[in-house]
Amino acid sequence: MLRFRALSSLLVAVLIGGLLATSPAPPAEAATGTGACASHRVPATPFTDTLTSTHRAAIDCAVWWDMVTGRTPTRFAPSVPVTRGQTAAMIARLLRGSGRAPGSVPSAGFTDTRGSVFEADIDLLASLGIVRGVTPRTFGPELRITRGQMATILAATFARGYDSPLATGPVPFVDVSPNDVHRSNIGRVSAAGIATGTTPTTYEPAADVLRGQMASFVTRSADELLARRLVVRPTTRPRSDDAYASRTRAAWVHLFDGSLKNATNVRRVVDELAAADVNVIIAQVARRHDAYYPSTVLPRTTDPAVAANYDLITTLTTAAHARGIEVHAWFAIAPTYHPVYATIPAPSPNWIHTQHGRSAPVAERWVTRHHDGRWTDYLDPGVPQVQRHVGRIAGELARKGVDGVHLDYVRYDARDAGYNPLALAAYRSQTGATGTPAPTDAAWTRWRRDQTRELVRHARGAIAATGRDVTLSAAVISWGDGPSTPDRAGFTRSTAYTITLQDWDQWVRNRELDAVMPMNYFRAHDPAQAAWFDRWIAYERALARDSVPQVVPGPAGYLNHPANVRSQVRAAMSVDGATVYSYQQPTLDGSRSVWTDLARTRWGYAPTR
Repeated sequence: MLRFRALSSLLVAVLIGGLLATSPAPPAEAATGTGACASHRVPATPFTDTLTSTHRAAIDCAVWWDMVTGRTPTRFAPSVPVTRGQTAAMIARLLRGSGRAPGSVPSAGFTDTRGSVFEADIDLLASLGIVRGVTPRTFGPELRITRGQMATILAATFARGYDSPLATGPVPFVDVSPNDVHRSNIGRVSAAGIATGTTPTTYEPAADVLRGQMASFVTRSADELLARRLVVRPTTRPRSDDAYASRTRAAWVHLFDGSLKNATNVRRVVDELAAADVNVIIAQVARRHDAYYPSTVLPRTTDPAVAANYDLITTLTTAAHARGIEVHAWFAIAPTYHPVYATIPAPSPNWIHTQHGRSAPVAERWVTRHHDGRWTDYLDPGVPQVQRHVGRIAGELARKGVDGVHLDYVRYDARDAGYNPLALAAYRSQTGATGTPAPTDAAWTRWRRDQTRELVRHARGAIAATGRDVTLSAAVISWGDGPSTPDRAGFTRSTAYTITLQDWDQWVRNRELDAVMPMNYFRAHDPAQAAWFDRWIAYERALARDSVPQVVPGPAGYLNHPANVRSQVRAAMSVDGATVYSYQQPTLDGSRSVWTDLARTRWGYAPTR
C-alpha cells in the first residue's frame, strides 16, 4: 500500500477447498471488517492458479483458518472436485481448532478408511454424528461430495459439533425435490447465507463441489460460527511484504458528480469501496482551485450542490478512517477552468482563474503561453508564484488530517508551452540565457523539465514543514506506446518525458515523492492499446523493483469491459498495486459489480514479484 505498514506473517501451504459456484455471494469484508475473513488480517497465499478465481478471497481465508492446504506450495487446484475424505478433514480441523473435538475418539469401523490420511478425521465426525458411511461398513473417502451432501454435513456440524443448530428456512430452488433427503438442510444453509444457488432458482444438489467452492462454504460457516461466538479468529497476521496487504488498492473519486458533495453520498462511496476491499480513496477536494473544505489558500466553491458549511475532507476522513481506509486529497495543479463554471458564480474575486488567468493583466497571469503567443487556462510550472501556490495548498491539505496529498497535472500541456513572461524571466535569471529559446532548445527543455519537478519539491517541503507523516503521490503520464526498453533509457523516449516534460521516472529514482500512479488509460479490446498497456506495465514493474517509492499503475475502468478491468487490475497488482479510474465509472458499460469481483479475487494480487 502507499504507506500502510502491513501486519505479520504469511502462511505457505494449503490442501482442500470449495463452495458453490454461486450467484451473488456476500461482498468481501472491508479492511476493518469484523468477520471470519477480515481482509486486513488474512495473509496472502502463494498459489498461482487462483488469480482469477471468484473464490480466491475465501481460499486465502480457509488457509488462514488452517482448514485447507494446497496440492503443492504454489498450486491450489480450485476447479478440482472435493472428496468425502477431504471434506471430513476440513470440518475436523475447524472442530479441533475451536476446541470442539473429544480427547478420545472410537473407531467408526469403516473398512475402507483404515490407514487413510483421513481416518482420524472421519472417525471424529462419525463419533459426533456429523457424517455416516455410504454403507454400514464403508465410508467412501475417495468419492466426490455433492452440493446436497455438503449442505447436510454443514448443517450437522452446527447442530452436533457446536450444539447450535441452523434455523430452518425456505427452499427457493425449483430443482430441489420435496423428496430430496438434503432438502431441509439446503434450506438451512441457504437461509444462513452459507450457500446460495447456482442461479436464483436452482441449487444443483447433485453437482460436485469443487475445491474453490468449498473454501467459500467453510469460510462462510466460520463467519456464522464467529457471529455466534463459537470460534475465535486465527492470530496469524500478514508480514510487511505480504503479496496482498503490502499493495495499494485504490480508486480515484472525482468532483464532477454528486458522490462527494454531502455526507450521505460520502458514506455510500465509502461503504461500496470498503466492500471492494479498497485501502486508499483518492478524493478530489478542489475542482479548479476552488475548495470543498475550509481553506485559507483557495476560495470556497460556489457549487450549488454543496451546503455552505460543508467540509468534504472532515466528512470523508471520518467515514473512511472508521473503515480502515486511507484518504488522499487529490488536487489538480494545472487546469484553472472548466465549462461547468459558466453556469455558477465565480468562486470569489481571488479565484485563480479570475486573478491569474488569461484575462488578467499580463503581469499577473500565472497561466502558460505557447511559443506562438497563444495563452491557455493551464498554470505554467515555471512561474515561481505557481510553485509557491502549490506548496501552500499541499501544506494546508497535510494539516487537514488526510493520509496523503495527491498531485495531478504536474506537467506542461504541450512541448511548445512554458512561455509565460514570468517563467522566461526566471529562466534567464537562473541560466544567464538571453532571448527567447525555441521549443526544441535543449537547455530550455531541460529547465522546463526541472520546473515540473520543482512543483513536487515545493509540495514535499510544505508537507515536511507540517511535521505530519503524509504520503505525497502524483498521477503521472503514460500516454501512447510504452517505453521500448523497461529502463530509464526507454522512458526518456516516451511522451511523458518528451511532450509533457514530466520526468517522473527521475522523481521516483531520486525519491522526490512516495508514490506515482501512472495513468495507464488503454482499451484492452484494442490490440494496439493492449500492447501499449503491456509495455508500460513491464517498464513500471522494472522501475518498482529498483525503487523505494511505490509505482501503482492506474487502469482506466471507464474504457474497458468488466473482464478487461479485472485483467488490467491483475496486471497492475504485479507492480505495487492498482488505482482504478474511476469510482464513478469503473467499467465501460457503467456496471458496478466489478468492485465485488475485485474483492472476491483479492484484486488478482501476484504471489511473487
